[in-house]
Amino acid sequence: MTETLTQNNEKEKNALIIKLLNEGVYKIKNRQLYQLSFNELKTLYKKILQP
Repeated sequence: MTETLTQNNEKEKNALIIKLLNEGVYKIKNRQLYQLSFNELKTLYKKILQP
């Protein structure tokens, strides 16, 4: 079950990275998106969606 949760988290993280790339975000503070945690990616995506 732990492997399944890890795989799901990785899928969600990759989906967020793709969404951010589609918005034109490639790096944040000299860090590539793949270097960010899932929570950092989620926070960043929420900030981008705010008008």
